[in-house]
Amino acid sequence: MNLKTLVAGMLGMMLAISSAEAGECNTEASKSIVITITEGSIVKAGFALAVANAMQDAGVQSTVFIAADAVNFALNKGDQPKFAGSTPKELMGGLIRKGGHVKICEGFVKLGNIKQSDIIEGIEIAAPADLAGALYAPNAQSMTF
Repeated sequence: MNLKTLVAGMLGMMLAISSAEAGECNTEASKSIVITITEGSIVKAGFALAVANAMQDAGVQSTVFIAADAVNFALNKGDQPKFAGSTPKELMGGLIRKGGHVKICEGFVKLGNIKQSDIIEGIEIAAPADLAGALYAPNAQSMTF
């Protein structure tokens, strides 16, 4: 056996072992994404919710936090605009049915005198500590719209 063959074989074996160990690490910890929506733009909110749904479909636990100007998207009132044929209410409902989470900021609920009955079914009221906990969870990624 020549030296090149031996070295190539050893490198290949080390790569295979390290790849197997990396694969094991990824399967032990669940992946999650936290998407924060603060803008009242249907384009931004719709895209954010579409991403959350796609991530949930891909097996990534998706949590959407709604705050600031986006709060109206989480309410039952009035007609909502559509993004790619779906309203935010429909996109949020789909995410919740798939096991994702949608949370509305407690501070904006208080500021807007919003009642629980005003909020789309399945959306939780969340404190800032809930957002902080989700953002700092192991294997969590985040996006803001």
